Amino acid sequence: MRLLIILLVMFISACSQQQEIAVPTLTIKQSNIQFTVRAQGDLEAVNSTPIVAGSNSRRPQVLSWIADQYSIVKKGDVIARFDGVPFQLEVDEAQYEMNKLMFSKLQKQREMDLSIDDFKNEEKVVGFEYLMAQKFNIDNPLLYTKIEMIDAADNEEFLEAKSKHLKVMAGHHENKSKSEIGLIESQDQLQKMKLERNKSNLEALTITAPHDGILVLEKSWDGSLPQAGKSVFAGRKIAKLPDLAKMQAKIYVPEIEAVGLKEGQQVMIKLHAFANEVFTAKITTISKTAQSKQRDNPIKYFIVTAVINEQDRDKLLPGQRLDAIIKISENIQGIALPIQTIFRDGSKTWVYLKQNNEFIKTDVRIGLCSTSQCVIESGLKDQDNIALIDPTKEKAKGGEES
Repeated sequence: MRLLIILLVMFISACSQQQEIAVPTLTIKQSNIQFTVRAQGDLEAVNSTPIVAGSNSRRPQVLSWIADQYSIVKKGDVIARFDGVPFQLEVDEAQYEMNKLMFSKLQKQREMDLSIDDFKNEEKVVGFEYLMAQKFNIDNPLLYTKIEMIDAADNEEFLEAKSKHLKVMAGHHENKSKSEIGLIESQDQLQKMKLERNKSNLEALTITAPHDGILVLEKSWDGSLPQAGKSVFAGRKIAKLPDLAKMQAKIYVPEIEAVGLKEGQQVMIKLHAFANEVFTAKITTISKTAQSKQRDNPIKYFIVTAVINEQDRDKLLPGQRLDAIIKISENIQGIALPIQTIFRDGSKTWVYLKQNNEFIKTDVRIGLCSTSQCVIESGLKDQDNIALIDPTKEKAKGGEES
């Protein structure tokens, strides 16, 4: 029994020693600290002339041909052509409708003229009968009976009223016919506008280069380039002619690493095509929100543009891939700790400082942080030892390891 108790005490003592060994520590040393972010991107021109699909149609146009990516073009060279079959069909349809409306207008005009002539002829006959009735209507009881005189007077009034009615009816019919003709003319005007619009679209099927340059095709929302057979909406940018006098880097910084990015920060750039040369640049803009580079890729990036200081027309060409190192901070003398050694609870931050074989919870104030480390502004000094893990955790106590 006594031997068993001794063995248990020795076992517990060994576990206690193993507990201390199970907590890894780090000796703090002051050093030169500089935070950088590594990212990739490509070159683009600061200024460029946009090439857009020029058409008045709200329907998408189909590309029948487009020049290759990074083609060297001269002013007036054809850059792209669109399929004109839909516009030509609409031109033919509008011309056909205009011809139909022209015949409808001529028919309506003829019907109106014939109807007016009928009314006028009938009005002349009634007017002549009215004159005759007035001329031979003798109010003499010695020659005619009372009934005959009454009939003659009624006939005269009827002919007078009929003459007036025919004039009114002729006017109404003429106004009605003119309104119908006006409607036909308005429809004809609409078809003329349609005809002119589609003729203009036919003239805009060919896009030419406004000046010399290198053609850079514009990616669509899904990352694909314009190509023959693809539909393009009117006014959409399909390409650009960059001004090679001033180039900039378009850098994609992963959202998780975009810590401390600011305008004006310095960037070192290496082109994949000239890996031995280093160019410098300065950040000019940073996108407000992170966005995906590809539709099905969940990783989001901040788009950073940086104007290159050393301009070289022969080497700095649009579309070249590049690696960038962004200097988040300048070289400073201080203490930087791995981010996993710093513990937080709300606004409080602390580390576990080793003193006399014990780990003391020590408050610290942190400064600039990256995804891997933080600068310690106060709370620690050179040559201090801190725990790399939380020694108060059951896992850190070595329970499982012992």
